[in-house]
Amino acid sequence: MSGETKEFRLKLVTWNVGYEEPAGDFTDLLDLKADPLPDIYGIGLQEVVTGDYDAYKNSWTSLFTSILVPKGFCLLKAVKLQGLLLVVYIKKEDLLCATHIESEISRAGMGGWWGNKGGVSIRFDLNGVNLIIVNSHLAAHMHNSAERIEDFFTILDTQKFRDKDVDHLLDHDYIFWMGDLNFRIDDLTREEVEKYIKQKNFDTLMKRDQLIKCREEGLIFCDFEEGKLDFPPTYKFDKGTDNYDSSPKRRVPAWCDRILWQVHEDAFEKITIAADLLQYKSIPCYVQSDHKPVIATFKVKVFPCQRFPAPVSFDVGGNWKTGQNAVVKYKIRKDNELLSSDRDWIGLFRSDFKHLKDYVTYIWAKEHAEDIPEGVEVTFWSRYLPEGSGTYRLAYISTYKDTLLGLSEEFQITS
Repeated sequence: MSGETKEFRLKLVTWNVGYEEPAGDFTDLLDLKADPLPDIYGIGLQEVVTGDYDAYKNSWTSLFTSILVPKGFCLLKAVKLQGLLLVVYIKKEDLLCATHIESEISRAGMGGWWGNKGGVSIRFDLNGVNLIIVNSHLAAHMHNSAERIEDFFTILDTQKFRDKDVDHLLDHDYIFWMGDLNFRIDDLTREEVEKYIKQKNFDTLMKRDQLIKCREEGLIFCDFEEGKLDFPPTYKFDKGTDNYDSSPKRRVPAWCDRILWQVHEDAFEKITIAADLLQYKSIPCYVQSDHKPVIATFKVKVFPCQRFPAPVSFDVGGNWKTGQNAVVKYKIRKDNELLSSDRDWIGLFRSDFKHLKDYVTYIWAKEHAEDIPEGVEVTFWSRYLPEGSGTYRLAYISTYKDTLLGLSEEFQITS
């Protein structure tokens, strides 16, 4: 393979939402006026109230999905652990570029028994280069740096993956770690910190930032990078205002909310991978929480278009009609790394599907289809097809990690 690379634009968002429900306009949070929009969003929230709803159906995921799907995105994966929520969206046109998708959770509260602190992650291969996004909430309070470091290593030690090449978090080519890391500013009074904030003298504050000092001492986030903190501390605010904590505790403002990254630049012989930080800032206009959200934008280099043509190709036989069976032919490339199984499935999706669980109906695929060069036929029975007219697509999903192996062109079902 040549030394050429393809670039994906990755937008990361971390926000402790303070157990509040979503409200307001999220244009700034998601940078929706950007041209072009990012190719991938990774959104990590802390202190989310999800109740009995899972990672896909809670109010925050539903909101982000309702905003991003009409803009051409698909929810790649969602994972939650109590108040921790991580969702990753990718442009639908790039959906086949992401494979080997997994998620993990790590409880760090109460010595690992409770999930109020800890981390969640989503990992996947992007055109053959593996990437992981971690969202974490570490131990609180000014004096608890040691507990925060312990939580960090708990997450490292408990995140294990099924991928044959990468089973440990730090083995990934790209590692993006964000969250309410809860590190504070040492040896300055509330009044001194506010004075430096008003002066925009962030360099002085950075010298007393616990996370920076711990990194310099080699205690945590060794070999990680972080953008410059040239925005005001993001914690703690009176909810509904831009005023720092006016409660009797009068907490010292701090950069609790952070995004760091690590790249194994020499992981490949033929190309040099890199994550170029384009933007790192807080979004101060959001006041519903006692934290301000922090966002970062990267350009990430990967191999160019490794998975095209897709392993599975479809012949849907033209437009379908309601009330009639539909015969579909598909072929699986012989060189596909995943052998077909009768537990693989083919889903019928509306063209504006939200994620790969958002199917209308499905049928089971056939085993050993890659051994039949002319392709195999399967039938969608009329009684399971939707009524009325619409635009649809077929998707072939492997039983191995629910990997998408093929996506048909759009076609019509007419009544």
